[in-house]
Amino acid sequence: MNRSMLTAGMLLAALSAAPAQVSASQEGSFSTLTYNVAGLPELFSSAVSPRQSATEQISCYVNDFDIVNVQEDFNYHAALYDACNNHPFRSPTTGGMGVGSGLNTMSRFPYEDWVRVKWNHCNGVDCLTPKGFTMARTRLAEGVYVDIYNMHTQAQTESADLSARRANILQLANYIEEHSAGNAVIIMGDANTRYTRSGDNMWELLNRGFRDPWVDLIRNGNLPVSGADALVCDPKVTSPGCEIVDKVLYRGNGFIQLEATSYTVREDDLTADGLKLSDHPPVHTNFTWTTRSDRRLSDPFGGPHGTPFNDAATLPEHPATRTVSLRAGSRVDQIGITLSNGFVSTHGGNGGTASSLTLNSGEFLSSLQVCSGKHNDHTRIFYAKFTTSHNRVLSGGSTTSSCTTFNAPAGWQIVGFHGRAGAELDKVGVVYAPRPDAAPAAAASGSTLVNNASGLCLDISNASMANGTNVLQWHCNGGNWQKWNYDAATGLIRSLQDSRFCLDNSGVFGNGANLRIWRCNGSAQQRFTLQTDGSVQVRSLPEQVVDGFGTNAGDNVGTWWNWGGNNQRWTQIP
Repeated sequence: MNRSMLTAGMLLAALSAAPAQVSASQEGSFSTLTYNVAGLPELFSSAVSPRQSATEQISCYVNDFDIVNVQEDFNYHAALYDACNNHPFRSPTTGGMGVGSGLNTMSRFPYEDWVRVKWNHCNGVDCLTPKGFTMARTRLAEGVYVDIYNMHTQAQTESADLSARRANILQLANYIEEHSAGNAVIIMGDANTRYTRSGDNMWELLNRGFRDPWVDLIRNGNLPVSGADALVCDPKVTSPGCEIVDKVLYRGNGFIQLEATSYTVREDDLTADGLKLSDHPPVHTNFTWTTRSDRRLSDPFGGPHGTPFNDAATLPEHPATRTVSLRAGSRVDQIGITLSNGFVSTHGGNGGTASSLTLNSGEFLSSLQVCSGKHNDHTRIFYAKFTTSHNRVLSGGSTTSSCTTFNAPAGWQIVGFHGRAGAELDKVGVVYAPRPDAAPAAAASGSTLVNNASGLCLDISNASMANGTNVLQWHCNGGNWQKWNYDAATGLIRSLQDSRFCLDNSGVFGNGANLRIWRCNGSAQQRFTLQTDGSVQVRSLPEQVVDGFGTNAGDNVGTWWNWGGNNQRWTQIP
């Protein structure tokens, strides 16, 4: 069993906010298992082994793996947890068949921000229990987190079943793009899908940059063809010709590189009588992880409310802080940073009183103290105090008895944040980067993107800087709402009118996706690649390119399959 080089048995509340020593990248490894444990009452179960004794044996079996996702953990949950399982971090059950989701996670690593989400669509008997997905933000090391998703989708293959399952996969994909934007993610569970089944849509996840270790490691990267004969097998084994419905998918982010190093459909899941412990096989995957050497993250501090954010996914290559900002009253409403190139990042609401501190030449942001407290039964950040290398201070809010301080290691600076926020700041940690040897980056420049077919510019409708504003073609007029900054490292295309907003494909990865602007969050729907031929590719799905839908002012812009037309080619003009 692989383990991270860093101890995982610490409670999150006791974790120090002090940064690790400056070094090269961190690295580690861990093992995962996804297992449908067939926990329906024995009368309804299709497993051949007795459910009580088999589940007791599964309780011991899963101890060999660091992170375990189980499905159908219904009526034998006590046997699963209490027989001999020794994982220190385990999710609470939601009940037996008809009451609970059957989804649970057992881990050697601590996790936070645990959520359960019920599917919006179901069909037939699947509607009798609240199936869905869960997420556990799992700490591998200080500041190194992976969002572990567990899922169990609609079963069966009738038309209504397929429709519900496609909706399940799309619901999961959209949730990840909003709540795990910019984070490393692993999805494991009973997907009830096959790549060969034309009515399924696992490609929705692949199109968002997810990788399947069975496809990569066992099939050498060759994805089964949709509509081809099913790759069925009995018994289920590790083979390129054996596709099972239990899936594992993963992707890293701009900070953590995840790599699946092995994938196995295990065959040792047997009772003493040689019967299978469940009607599904356990699927074992080993992972390694490595962080980039020029970024470090602290652990976050605060509560589980609001929407997650992570600036690590949106930072340029050599960030340096120019201005730090706060909005605060009795609590902290908003926190923000402006980089030396002019990029702005803010998190939280618009309440409170605004204040800011602009750094002098050679000055850097060295520490952040934050305090938390309860407001309306929610943990919020009540106080924030920034200190610079010149001992200048910006602070706001109210101190409490629960505080911590993030201190930049020697040679490093604070350049961004991660955490959770809504109308106020709920949780926050910091992103460190090395202090620059040379002068910080100058203000970012921008270019107009002129469509080769229409001669019109990529334009933000009515220059309205708000989430969801449409992007279209318009007469070129030199306004900043027609100027864009492309960052090749992150793939983000920012508006110079307001650098908090990025080009976004509306979460649709296919023909007809509408382009809009949205707050930059590092999700797959905001990552593009500008090619030398003038095409603007969706980075995770390069056959899709930005397309001018028509040649008249006001005509829309979206993405389409790249067929090479002039309406799919854009000229950058400084």
